[in-house]
Amino acid sequence: MGFTEDVRQALLDRIGPGKRYPNNKRMADELGVDPSQLNRFLKRERGLNSDSLGHILDRVGVNLAFCDEPADAAREVCFRPPDTGKAGPGAPEPRADDYLAVPLAAPAVAASAGLVPEESVDGWVLVWRHQESIRFRSNLVAVEVGRGELSMAPTLHPGDVVLVDRDDRDPCPAGKIMLVREPGEDGAVHIRRVSTRRLDDDLELIYYSDNSREHPPATYRLSRDFGGDINGAIGGNVVWAWSDMTRK
Repeated sequence: MGFTEDVRQALLDRIGPGKRYPNNKRMADELGVDPSQLNRFLKRERGLNSDSLGHILDRVGVNLAFCDEPADAAREVCFRPPDTGKAGPGAPEPRADDYLAVPLAAPAVAASAGLVPEESVDGWVLVWRHQESIRFRSNLVAVEVGRGELSMAPTLHPGDVVLVDRDDRDPCPAGKIMLVREPGEDGAVHIRRVSTRRLDDDLELIYYSDNSREHPPATYRLSRDFGGDINGAIGGNVVWAWSDMTRK
């Protein structure tokens, strides 16, 4: 199938009882499009112009990826059919397309480019994809704060899990919590806040923690220390975190 037909089929697959949209009208309302226009498209009676198609794809959370770009780390979820002998009467089933399975990996693996190798996946974290901080993101990886790692306390503690968007490596605005790498091929990877300062011939990167007394800031230069490649310095932006509330 071509791209347009793939989009049409993907929309049709999300309409019906127990699916994301119970009917065509609800889909049109939630996508903010004219119901008659959507119906004619789904029935193959007419196409969509680029603006209408782009609007629909934005609203359903589709990301454009080219074949020469690394694929997203997160995966679609497939729920096993419920055991009706144990499930309560009328218990609702979770909808698979509401969730993403995000790989849990060591910081150095998470900060690297490309796919997370299967052998480096330590587990999977189930994420509700409609959460405001996560919506429209898909190249996600989860990282656990290491044992004894108190550099980001009291914000993050050992055992907390952070969700990193590997497509967001922009250190602006200052103060974003990010997955960062020290210079060198074997540079250590940490979770730090980042700020920048423009120099005459370079960009200064300041990594700083929330526990600065024990973990003072570190300063590097993008061109001098990372060859001008921001991807070598920053592995992604922390967009969500799970904490053990018994420590709060």
